[in-house]
Amino acid sequence: MNHPQSLRKISFNPIVDMQFKGLHWIEASAGTGKTFTLSSLMVRIFLNQYLPNQVIATTFTRKAAAELKNRIRLRLVETLRYFEGCQKLTDAEIQAKIAAETDPLLQKILTDYATRVDFARERLKLVLDQLDELFVGTLDSFSQKLLREFSFESGKIERADITDDAKSYTHQLIHDVLREWIQLQPQNVVNYLLLNQKLKSQDAYVPVVENTLNFASAQFQEVTAPELDLNQFEQLVDNFIQLDLSLIPTLSEYYSADGQYHSVIGKKWRTDSLMQRTLCDDLPAFIQALAEQRSYALFAPHFEKTLKNLTDLATKKVLNKCAEEVLNQFEQHVVIQSLKSFCEALSKLNMDLDLLDAYLKFYLSREVKKRLPQVLQQKSETTFAQQIRTLSEALQGEQGLRFAKFVQAHYPLILVDEFQDTNQDQDDMLARIWRDQKRYMQGCMIMVGDPKQAIYGFRGGDMLTYNKARADVLSKQGQEYSLRHNHRSVKALVEAIDALFQRQMDFGEEVFYSPVEVGVRPHPPLIDGQGENHQPLRWLQLNDKKQEPIQVAWKIRDLLNQGIEEKLYLAEKTGPKYLIENDIAILSKNHDGLDKVQYELERLGIRVNRPSKRSVFDHQVAKDVGAVLTAIMHPYDEGKIKRALLSRLLAFNLQQLIQLEAQADGLSQFIYDFDCIREMWLEKGFLTAWQYCLNLFQVWKNLVATQSRDNERTVVNLRHLTELLSQHSEQYQGAQKLYHWYLKQLQSPAEREWELERKLSNEAGVQLMTIHQSKGLEFKIVFLLGADKDFREMNKTLNFSTVDHVHPVTGKVEVQRVVAVNDKNLLQQGAIDQHNARAVAEQHRLWYVAMTRASHRVYAMLQDQDGKSNHGLAFWRGQAAQTFAHPGSTDEALLNEKPIKLQLRQQHEPLQLQALEFPTQRFYPRSKTSFSALAQHLTRKQAIDALAVNTEQMLSAADEIHVIEPVETVSNQPLSWIKRNFPMGTVAGTFLHEIFEHIDFKDQQDWPLEIRRRFKNDYPGLWLELCAKYEQEFQQQDEEQLIAWMSEWLQQVLTTPLHQDFQLNQLTEHEHLAEFPFYLSLSDHVLAIQRIHQLYAEYGIDMLDFNQANSARYLTGSIDLVYFDGQQYHIADYKSNFLGTDQAHYAGTEIRQSMSQASYWLQAGLYLVALHRYLTIQMQDYDIELHLGGASYLYLRGMNGQAEHGFYHWKPDAEFVLRLDAILGYFAEDKSSKIA
Repeated sequence: MNHPQSLRKISFNPIVDMQFKGLHWIEASAGTGKTFTLSSLMVRIFLNQYLPNQVIATTFTRKAAAELKNRIRLRLVETLRYFEGCQKLTDAEIQAKIAAETDPLLQKILTDYATRVDFARERLKLVLDQLDELFVGTLDSFSQKLLREFSFESGKIERADITDDAKSYTHQLIHDVLREWIQLQPQNVVNYLLLNQKLKSQDAYVPVVENTLNFASAQFQEVTAPELDLNQFEQLVDNFIQLDLSLIPTLSEYYSADGQYHSVIGKKWRTDSLMQRTLCDDLPAFIQALAEQRSYALFAPHFEKTLKNLTDLATKKVLNKCAEEVLNQFEQHVVIQSLKSFCEALSKLNMDLDLLDAYLKFYLSREVKKRLPQVLQQKSETTFAQQIRTLSEALQGEQGLRFAKFVQAHYPLILVDEFQDTNQDQDDMLARIWRDQKRYMQGCMIMVGDPKQAIYGFRGGDMLTYNKARADVLSKQGQEYSLRHNHRSVKALVEAIDALFQRQMDFGEEVFYSPVEVGVRPHPPLIDGQGENHQPLRWLQLNDKKQEPIQVAWKIRDLLNQGIEEKLYLAEKTGPKYLIENDIAILSKNHDGLDKVQYELERLGIRVNRPSKRSVFDHQVAKDVGAVLTAIMHPYDEGKIKRALLSRLLAFNLQQLIQLEAQADGLSQFIYDFDCIREMWLEKGFLTAWQYCLNLFQVWKNLVATQSRDNERTVVNLRHLTELLSQHSEQYQGAQKLYHWYLKQLQSPAEREWELERKLSNEAGVQLMTIHQSKGLEFKIVFLLGADKDFREMNKTLNFSTVDHVHPVTGKVEVQRVVAVNDKNLLQQGAIDQHNARAVAEQHRLWYVAMTRASHRVYAMLQDQDGKSNHGLAFWRGQAAQTFAHPGSTDEALLNEKPIKLQLRQQHEPLQLQALEFPTQRFYPRSKTSFSALAQHLTRKQAIDALAVNTEQMLSAADEIHVIEPVETVSNQPLSWIKRNFPMGTVAGTFLHEIFEHIDFKDQQDWPLEIRRRFKNDYPGLWLELCAKYEQEFQQQDEEQLIAWMSEWLQQVLTTPLHQDFQLNQLTEHEHLAEFPFYLSLSDHVLAIQRIHQLYAEYGIDMLDFNQANSARYLTGSIDLVYFDGQQYHIADYKSNFLGTDQAHYAGTEIRQSMSQASYWLQAGLYLVALHRYLTIQMQDYDIELHLGGASYLYLRGMNGQAEHGFYHWKPDAEFVLRLDAILGYFAEDKSSKIA
């Protein structure tokens, strides 16, 4: 275990021993089956007392979270099948099965539920049904979930979205703070900083600021700004310039070769007459430059050596052992004294500038840390790190205690994987909720990690956090567990590596190696000429470290040749699997080593596979997508249209574009198409419009129309970009915001995980990656570069140390992390030693990770020829007589020449691919349609897409068509003024619909009040327009007259005889339904539009063509009026269509012609079918012949209370309604259920 001195009992079988109360600490060494253990524990948790919505599981990355959730599901399904197989077993058979079971989980749960097999089976079914409610994600996403779910309880009600570009805020703040600071400094200070190269661009300060933000909860060591007295220094410079150079010859007794004291000066100064040249040549030249250039000369590169010599001459020992009088005479000489004063002042200035540089880094870090939350809040955005701190703040105080109780009650069990990578802010949050001193036994917290794999210190991970959390768990009677069986590697390799690490079990930072044993997972042996798994740990001692990439490449060629010769293979059960490139990985601490090896491998023709660090936004297809999006957003800009056409997505070349422009219609069709796509984007969302665009322009065919090695990459990247745009369309509401977000990504592609290019299907070869990238992965053969290379910390920005402090609440002495700006003038040696020890300990853990990646063989490349290295694997391997020796370890001989390239002896015949025919049937999502979507003449500017997805919310009068006759005619019976002048259009029609919806047909008393209220409250614009027309014609305002005319118009509509002299004013409230909505189910295949058209034609009704609705499975609509006349049920539809100014324009013939032009016959038929299905369900003895009436189309402007004017009543045969009903069909073929 991590602390072998602990006397607490440790369990090595958590799957069986764990009880889900209190705190549990699992240490899982590399390859010990951690995911298997966690998924097994989850099965026990769900069978015990918790359901998925009560459990939280977190891990370090989204990829690991997805894998864990999948493994949990598979384990649950496996367990369910296991219990289903036990249902019919007798008690004796179950006990025998328990005794024979080798799976620890199945053995445990079958023992626990031997008498309740049915309960366990049903419980597992329930859990699987609810498994989507289980949260498995990162701690960052969990904190986001808590703040959103419990915004009221946390007091953090303001919504903040996670920003995609947190670094840009940091960069901008550094820029702003740096400018502010510079403006506050005296100009001469700024000049000296610039000359001394201490004042840099904002990019130079980004690493130190970002590293500080990663350790926001640590104590940041204060740096005091130094006081620079530049006036005093300038005075010293002036004095130095006035030095009497004629006094220099008086020192000739020392520097002259024949001088009296020349023999006592140091050898350095005698060689090449260095003292003489420095005093007689360099010093005068420097003083002259200093007089002319002032401070510029102090930091000029060509005076750097002169200054060093002058400083050594004035401040260091120059003379060898000699008489004191001679020494004093030299040191007290005016020239030497002047030099000494000047050099000491210059040295102090340099030190002060160094301190000022350190202070500036401190100041920038402190200010950015302070201002960043404010900037993010202003933008309603946050970062994951800031979100964790926000959550930690919400958990403080009395309110925070109540919040923590609430969260724990809602999620009583949490499992935290990769706990060694948890930072202090995350652990503080977890501790306040699940490790509270008074409440930790009310729930369960399981912490899983391996301190030996804590290698992400640069991201904020800190072993101090891990050790403090472990101590906290043990102080609260937490149970410890350890997984000690290595299932990843073959036995010989496990034993060799275990013996190696046991030589130095203390890794540093209180991390100790835990001995492991061989697991039970079967591995096919690796067989070569020496036998099975022969000496899997191999060391290659290089004669020249520069030869490392060449030796690695040669060795890999040699191994591949052995595979080709069938001498090196894995003995699989299905037959030998000869070694190929994919079985080999090369790991390095840095990318430089990988670059060199990749170069040598490619020179030998060996394929390599290296994780992509290229952003998908950096590919040409991303720019082409941007061009198409620009054309969609600006469909009338011909320049942008042409750029989109020339993209690879639309695949026009320059000649085709010129030919297109020469045609009569030119770009008009594409302008129309892009405009339609834009409207669809605005109304239906991005994904619908984008998929329509890709299909319309046959983009996928265009991308692969010509053969190219880049085809698959282009297709994969376009799918990736489509996915990213779709995801972000949910976050950036509105087309403009999403469009500008995309353009921003094109301008500044980054290396965020979600935007890196994805692997291709043919990516194969020797895998090259850093040790950090390899964590969690497994390879058959691993090469380790620079296995004993000296460790040097590059680009150190911060120093990490610790300090003891007394906790203000508990009063206990605790160790706290201290972070300081890296400056040798500020740091004490003890703090520097602590930092170095921390860095070395992390290096030990890094090499542990590297050594535990292989399943069959490890090659370690050693560069130290002197046998003095104690770094890397040499820390354990030792040197000389202490060199590690083990039966499974050997020194591999170097190759003296490049192995020849062998070809496969037997070329396998290419497999015959049996390609299926391209399907002619399309799959669509089940969608809705309506009469307005089907009526051809109602197609508006926006496209009705191929999926027939149409806007559901339509205004009541959206289907009305007005006829404006330009030719004046003599009116025999003119319409009343209100009917002629009432405004036309959708708004006016909808107003009339709403009036008829709300008035009482029989009682006219409240009509004027309803008309006035609706005009004033809902349609003020319509009312103003009507009043303006009245005033224009009658030269006065009379609202009462207008209201009276409106009431009279309504009265005429309701008293017009319709069918068999029936009038609408005869209806009581319970005899009619206004605005009757319906959803009509359709058949589960393409709607037969042509058959509907043919049906109407058979009955003598001609209409324009209808739109297709391939995917429609439901037809929706709203009937203006459904009424019962005492015998039958009818429908009525109000139309405010303007057909003319005379009553004759609203006779039956004209109305029928209008209905044909507007396809109202289709509407009437669909509405009658809907009413027919409704009555079929609602009436017990429904008879279509007896109960179904007809459809009245009420052209309101023509209704004057007289028969035969302003309406048309159509009652089709029952056969027509039934045939139309059959064409529309039902979602289920069996209509016996009568589901409308």
